[in-house]
Amino acid sequence: MKNKTYFKASLREIIFSKGRFIAIVLIILLGTLLYVGIKATGPILNHSASQFVDKQELSNLQIISTGGLTEADEKLAKKIPDAKVESGHQLFYADSDKNQVVKLYSYDKKNQQNHLIVKSGHLPKKENEIVLDEKAKEEGYRLNQTYQIDQSDQIERKNFKIVGFVQSPIYISTEERGLSNVGNGNVNFFAYLPESNFSSEVKSIIYVRFTNVKDKETYGKAYKKTMDKNIEQVEKLFADRPKERAAEIKHDAEKELLPKKIEVADNLTKIANGQNELDQAKAQLEQQASMMPAGNPQLAQAQAELEAQEKELSSNRDKLLSAQQKINDSEKEINELKTPSYSYDQRADNPGFQEYGDLSERIAAIANVFPVFFFFIAALITFTTMTRMVEENRREIGTLKALGYSRYEIAIKYIIYALSAALIGIVLGSVIGTHTLPRLVFELSSDRYNFPGVEAFYLSRPIIQATIAFLFASLGAALLVLMRELHEKPAELLQPKAPKPGKRIFLERITPIWTRMSFNSKVSYRNLFRYKSRMIMAVIGIAGCAALMVAGVGLKDSLSSVGDKQFGPIIDYDAIVTLKDQPDETAVEKIFSKNEKITNDLAVMNQTVELKQKGQANQKLTMMVPENRVEFKRYLHLKEQGKSFTLPNDGAVITQKMAELFELKKGDSLTVYDDDQQTFKVKIANISDNYLGNFLYLSKDYYQKARDTDFEVNSYLLRSKKMTKAEEDNLAQKLLSSDQVINTSFMSTQIETQEHSMDNLDGIVWIFVVLSGLLAFIVLYNLTNINVSERLRELSTIKVLGFYDREVTSYIFRENFVFTILGILFGYGLGIILTKFILDQASMETITFPLVIHSGAYLLSGGLTIFFSVIVMLATHFRLRHINMIDALKSNE
Repeated sequence: MKNKTYFKASLREIIFSKGRFIAIVLIILLGTLLYVGIKATGPILNHSASQFVDKQELSNLQIISTGGLTEADEKLAKKIPDAKVESGHQLFYADSDKNQVVKLYSYDKKNQQNHLIVKSGHLPKKENEIVLDEKAKEEGYRLNQTYQIDQSDQIERKNFKIVGFVQSPIYISTEERGLSNVGNGNVNFFAYLPESNFSSEVKSIIYVRFTNVKDKETYGKAYKKTMDKNIEQVEKLFADRPKERAAEIKHDAEKELLPKKIEVADNLTKIANGQNELDQAKAQLEQQASMMPAGNPQLAQAQAELEAQEKELSSNRDKLLSAQQKINDSEKEINELKTPSYSYDQRADNPGFQEYGDLSERIAAIANVFPVFFFFIAALITFTTMTRMVEENRREIGTLKALGYSRYEIAIKYIIYALSAALIGIVLGSVIGTHTLPRLVFELSSDRYNFPGVEAFYLSRPIIQATIAFLFASLGAALLVLMRELHEKPAELLQPKAPKPGKRIFLERITPIWTRMSFNSKVSYRNLFRYKSRMIMAVIGIAGCAALMVAGVGLKDSLSSVGDKQFGPIIDYDAIVTLKDQPDETAVEKIFSKNEKITNDLAVMNQTVELKQKGQANQKLTMMVPENRVEFKRYLHLKEQGKSFTLPNDGAVITQKMAELFELKKGDSLTVYDDDQQTFKVKIANISDNYLGNFLYLSKDYYQKARDTDFEVNSYLLRSKKMTKAEEDNLAQKLLSSDQVINTSFMSTQIETQEHSMDNLDGIVWIFVVLSGLLAFIVLYNLTNINVSERLRELSTIKVLGFYDREVTSYIFRENFVFTILGILFGYGLGIILTKFILDQASMETITFPLVIHSGAYLLSGGLTIFFSVIVMLATHFRLRHINMIDALKSNE
């Protein structure tokens, strides 16, 4: 009966202090929600993407050759261990009338990889049917329209009926479709048409799907590790194919040229024989003419016929000599034919695929810091609340001890209270966090990806970590105080703790200020410093929440400022024009000179090189060598910790991220690997600031010295007036049409891509800000509630002494206002440190995030904290008005 009554009393404690109980539950819920939810977001996003691409049988590898792929390549590919192989055609088609570039793929219903998702209509069933990318609807295409393919020597049919719009797992991005080597250089959309329409027997691509990665997460480490081994095997198998394919192409070309060569040679022989016969006829005619009278009509007719024959013979000879010259040129081209290159593209090389993975990686990096700090603040406030709650019940504990209750029986009430609050908060936080945050993040970026949705699942590790932490913060706090209180005698517990003695504070020593303060203000400031632990805890709680809000908005500012820091302050050119091998530079520069928008151009040599070091992953970076070292500073502003410098004539400049990864400093020697894995050494002269990508800069003279080879121009940097998208496309098209240019890359496109990439994180940043604001509100409410509960007798006393309700509220408000202001100021500093730490964690091998926090972050953080403080004080004011002074001042001693 005793235990039953005590159990009811335990439940009654929850009901009577429901405000505090709900506050504890909410703090635990928010802490668990953010910690578990954000920790789960990255894995859930990745798992959902992995499930989608696996369901659509997306190929793990694409083998592409510049010389095409033959049956020999397919047979070799089928020898790859654990591989399923399919081949197909792909080509770029430029529609000059519509200024569109379309990537055409062959469709075969027998294929088992890269299943298309039909969004409307159906897949091709007849040879004259075609399906378009769903993105093509933006260009005005509709079902049952006729789609024309003109000027393509690989597609025999010209007109196709549009029977469907589809999505392809090759393109998970809704916008990005990759680059092309025709038209304006950018693919607008893709299309699939029956394979029988392609005239070439040589295939363009081999799709490979590996069975040994079937159950592995496509963005996971195990998948990448297994794929690295798979590609090593593929590269070994295909090691000799480039030379073999070159020999095949040469042999086929010579075989095709030989009949023409023989025919021309035979015809030239016939021409020579005909000329001999004609010369003999002319000699005979001259002999006959000497024996005939002048003006003989037969003689004149014979001479005319000979002249006509000679003219025809001469014309035929010219044609044959021209044909022979073409044959000679073709032979020269065959002899100078470059060895085809084979590339092995993984899923990460597909448009948008890596960007999605980077989003998850950034979330995971942020999840290692931000939620942990949030979690710590929540746990700290929970610990404080539970500690104060037990201390408030000293008399009750003393009474129960005096009545003969055991320590366990007394403790069970607080155990039930703490466990109830913790378990409710943990369970609700885990469920809500797991099911809402990943979906919310996905929905905020879903317009950029073709995934149907996410499938939430529970991650045990963060849930267990949250459970342990909050059980310690709630149950542990209660038990720690109980252990101390239960060791005291009932008589001591029944007496209230003596208040801390008053003493002079530092402010009292500043007489001019102290004497001008009102009595109420003096009392408030004495109380602030009298109860230092209360002040410290309040400041820490408020500072933590303010710091979280500053960090949340600061993250958004920093992530979105990458482009602003890179393009303009560092990269000051507007486009890069990549040339083909052995280009006609004069023809390209002629196009530049005719374009009114282009103001300057600089010839450079760009190469992709690699750095290798034991214990460090291999890193690729762009080596840029300008033709004019001094002129280069107009196109790229080299800076070291903000101070500008000119590209040195002796020594290389490397960007900061690579210097950090490979622990490089000025004067160090660095081994560099080129495309052919040939090495050369450079000395590091300077380390330059950089935020996007990795670069190695060398002067022309130093490059030739380091490599012992001549400098060859393969690119141009362009500076221009601002161009519209149409003007950029027009310039790119003209350059590609010159047959001297491979690609034109505009910085405006890179800026736009970077902005879109960073926009993906906006959603999660605002989630941090909103939840931090909610935590700040609950923390302020809870600390104020504790403050009032602890000082109920004191507040009742001053009400009895004649203080008005407004004065009693002001008595508490002054203290809260000081706590709030101090907390905000400390929070600003802590927020800067927290933002810097998160950015260091979130930075990647190709991106360095600058620390940028705009004034709006501080205004939002401080403004919301003050706003919440005012709301809490309004609620406190109504509570203070209804304090029962008689009950509060009753004494049992």
